[in-house]
Amino acid sequence: MTEMDPVIRRLFRFSMICLALAVLVYALAGFGLTQALDERAMLGFRGMVSQLPPAATDVARGFTWMGNGLPRSLIAAGFILFLMIRKLQRAASYVLYATAGIAALNAWVLKAIVARPRPDIVPRLIEVDQSWSLPSGHAANSAAVYGAIALVATVIWWRKSQRRTIWAAAGLLVFGIGLSRVWLGVHWPSDVIAGWLVGAGWALGLAVLLKPVRARAGN
Repeated sequence: MTEMDPVIRRLFRFSMICLALAVLVYALAGFGLTQALDERAMLGFRGMVSQLPPAATDVARGFTWMGNGLPRSLIAAGFILFLMIRKLQRAASYVLYATAGIAALNAWVLKAIVARPRPDIVPRLIEVDQSWSLPSGHAANSAAVYGAIALVATVIWWRKSQRRTIWAAAGLLVFGIGLSRVWLGVHWPSDVIAGWLVGAGWALGLAVLLKPVRARAGN
């Protein structure tokens, strides 16, 4: 049995940590143990952001839009096309599976596990479908898709300054998307945390299986 590559081993460890923490959040939310904290956090956050200019809420809506299916899919498709042109098929397959897989899991599996209603303790500032609340699909999908893109991008643009810029941009985008869901009153904070953990765990786990970090060497 060959020894696991150090980078792959690190990705595997982070994936297991994310998924284990996601299971913990699911369990706590499922038994109602996060409800009081969620309510306090949501009411406090709404009270804080209500003091900001209306343009701030428009920024939150913009972040939510970046987590919607259409822009997220177009960005992923554009990056996949770029990878195919560069003949990085393994990396392209990884981004494709990360994008399609997390969307399917969220729609058909993840939300049905707890069947948690969406919050109604603050007015919603955006129209939303009637799907269950846990996890936040925007948080899960953005963490998986933009995280996968960032992981591959840091293999292509590998200098330290480039890697830092890529991870900072991806992190800010994913954080902003998740925060916007609480800001707009459509998700509990624990929904967003669970979404981030599931999405990151999915992207990292796929990286262990598909090894896109070897893309610089070809394929």
